Amino acid sequence: MMQFAAAVQAAIGVYNMALAAAVALFYTRLAGPARELAPRLAARFVVALVFARLFGALGDAILPNSISWTVLPTVACGLLFKDYRPMARLARGSLLACSWLYSLSVAELLNAVAHQGKLFAALVSLVYMAVILVVVARVENRSDALDEDMTLTSVMPVLVVCASGLVERSTMILRSDFGVDAYSMGALASIMTCLCSQIAQIVVYLCIINLTVEFNEKKHLQAERHLMESRVDALNAYRESGDQLRILRHEVKNQYAYIKMLLEQKDYERAEEFFGEMSMRANPTFLRVNSGNDLVDDIVNVELSKGVSAGVEISSRIAVPPVLSVEEIDLCGLLMNLLDNAIEATSSLDANEQHVDLSIVADQGMLVVQVENPCAAPPREDRDGALLSSKADAGAHGYGTRVVRRIAEKYDGVADFSCAGGVFTARVMLAMTLNES
Repeated sequence: MMQFAAAVQAAIGVYNMALAAAVALFYTRLAGPARELAPRLAARFVVALVFARLFGALGDAILPNSISWTVLPTVACGLLFKDYRPMARLARGSLLACSWLYSLSVAELLNAVAHQGKLFAALVSLVYMAVILVVVARVENRSDALDEDMTLTSVMPVLVVCASGLVERSTMILRSDFGVDAYSMGALASIMTCLCSQIAQIVVYLCIINLTVEFNEKKHLQAERHLMESRVDALNAYRESGDQLRILRHEVKNQYAYIKMLLEQKDYERAEEFFGEMSMRANPTFLRVNSGNDLVDDIVNVELSKGVSAGVEISSRIAVPPVLSVEEIDLCGLLMNLLDNAIEATSSLDANEQHVDLSIVADQGMLVVQVENPCAAPPREDRDGALLSSKADAGAHGYGTRVVRRIAEKYDGVADFSCAGGVFTARVMLAMTLNES
């Protein structure tokens, strides 16, 4: 067994194994249950080891040095392992390649003192890479930037600084290869250059993460603002027709009172004639919800119309005072987001499941809004628990629940989203001031 292990080590090489382990760790999202993560890491280690051995031999045949042996398998694995978005993988791969070359310098310096051989040096390189991975992970954990759209322009700074590091390493190695200048990997100047370059790369990467977060946050806010503006426009358009409907309702009430008087006077001919004229002029559309709060009625009736168009039935239970302390734009955003999401999720289900239950109740200083709808499968969540859009262009959607949560926070409330027994429930509680009448 020991002879077999020695033969494998001689054929594969301890440095190839260390590089493969570093590649697998850098390109794998280290999250999720260990029973799923461990097999994935093991499989990727094997694949990276094959690439390291293959491209290492190819590099040795063309230009024997650590540059080609490092870069080629790093690029190949970056194209194959897709836990991260392309630009994030490109940035991580650049850090991986440079960090590995720097680790060789540190390993040779320590091995020159300890005289422990290749196995010791390979372990030092692996420990160095593990430290860099921890630092990179800490930088990335400050945000969800890697889950956002990073552009080539945004990652260009880290690519440039990593490229300069590769050029510096390759220049020193090639000078040694061609005998122009003896190159000692353990020289203090070389070590200091490595560490300074490594720090510079980490700092630039941190700046890119922060800029990506700020850019995407602005993009999200703009999308949310446009979404709110479109919904307020829809509400205003409905209000114009809603005012006309309220006038019509008032007129119809008076007209029915007049018909009743004619019937009491037994003037059936005039009653029949008047009723015919009224039927010809009357608009058959009436308000479907009349809770006594005009704003709530307008918003809900807009959504009822959307539900009818989508073939979704919305049943409502509303018990609120005529005036609420919640700002108009916030109430509009809250109700329209919840109901739009429910209508969209329900419209694709079977006809017998196309229904939504809405409840809006003001009780003991709290406004409680609850929307329930059938769901075929629980919605996906990001690592912060926010719901993700199921649309193909998810980057342009998925803002509804964020808006709802922000509104809830604004009014010292809570927003809870859950799926159980095939029913998705959105429940929002807002604290109201005591000046409602």
